[in-house]
Amino acid sequence: MLVRAEMTTMFDHALGVGPFYNPGGKGYAQLYGYNVANLTSSFLFCDGLIPSLAHQDPRYFRKGSGPVKSRIWWALRSEFVAFSDSGRSMPNYGNMVGLGASALLSDAYLPARNVSVANTFQAYGIKIGTTWGFNILHEYGGIERIKKVIQQKAQGTPEEAR
Repeated sequence: MLVRAEMTTMFDHALGVGPFYNPGGKGYAQLYGYNVANLTSSFLFCDGLIPSLAHQDPRYFRKGSGPVKSRIWWALRSEFVAFSDSGRSMPNYGNMVGLGASALLSDAYLPARNVSVANTFQAYGIKIGTTWGFNILHEYGGIERIKKVIQQKAQGTPEEAR
């Protein structure tokens, strides 16, 4: 999660999007702290609390085969449709309610100049778009490949041995 928060912070900082803190290193650290807290609350609500209350499985299940269009549609559909504990399709309360709760909670630790109804809805939309993007990565095995490279680098496996 810390790496994902750093990636988000670099993206926000480079494009000048997201909440605006002080300039310089202090502002960058504040933005990083915001992103860590934001991701933590998203995981808490979307993968823990809401799915437990709704008796649903918060995991993304890959379609794994088929035309690109159908697999991308599957990834988008998964934002709004999940599976219950018994395996039946149901609304994805974890994402729909959880991402909204996380967006609302993030208002508590934003600079006052960044808090508005419009900004909260924008944050909700960005969260949905981001999770959809990660679903597409999962669909095509991208996350697993990235994890494998990170593990290999952490273990010091030489490039030639890969």
